[in-house]
Amino acid sequence: MALLFLGLNEDRDGWDVLGKIVDGELVKDPTGELEETVKGAYNLDDEEHLRRAFNNHYINAVPLAEDVE
Repeated sequence: MALLFLGLNEDRDGWDVLGKIVDGELVKDPTGELEETVKGAYNLDDEEHLRRAFNNHYINAVPLAEDVE
């Protein structure tokens, strides 16, 4: 499982990459905001729950193919 997290940018006219979770581990988090948001509050192994929780106007969790870096 791999999820890419996108957040609405400050100008609200596009998306910024917030980070990526692969197989339940946070592997990319350029600003530290994703870890601050998900660690301890969500089970990082539960892809379906993460996708439902982060599917709104401000942040989205997008599933990725397993071999995408």
